[in-house]
Amino acid sequence: MSGMEKLVIREGKKEDCTQIRGLIQELADYEKTPDGPKISADTLIQDGFGEKQFFHTFVAEIDSKLVGFSLYFYAYSTWEGRAVYMEDIYVQPDYRGKGIGTKLWKSVVGAGLAQGCTRCNFQVLNWNAPSIDYYKRQGATDISESEGWLAFRMT
Repeated sequence: MSGMEKLVIREGKKEDCTQIRGLIQELADYEKTPDGPKISADTLIQDGFGEKQFFHTFVAEIDSKLVGFSLYFYAYSTWEGRAVYMEDIYVQPDYRGKGIGTKLWKSVVGAGLAQGCTRCNFQVLNWNAPSIDYYKRQGATDISESEGWLAFRMT
């Protein structure tokens, strides 16, 4: 792909939020939940760059266009202490298979390690075989298989 030499992985900034919101919608469409995202770019600005920062993000940028992002926050394990949780990672289809997702993921892990985190948690949809296979190749453990954990949500 031409332009890969211009790839920049960097921390997101509030000016990126409109493009990040567009990427979130693309991810929702891919995950077969197009009506899922309820937040706006303004919500991202407030929650990611406001007085209390609820999340952090890395973006993949080529020629001023965002082609991917990872969104994460810090958590705490009563067994192991500091942890980082990767909420989402997404790379546009035309840019997949070029190492961009790996760079975004490693950026999250690196940020966690810099804060003394002992692990990176994340979820993958059970039908997303390419992602499941990728993470397993990277050494991730499916704790639903190995430890029996199930994910729940209260709204």
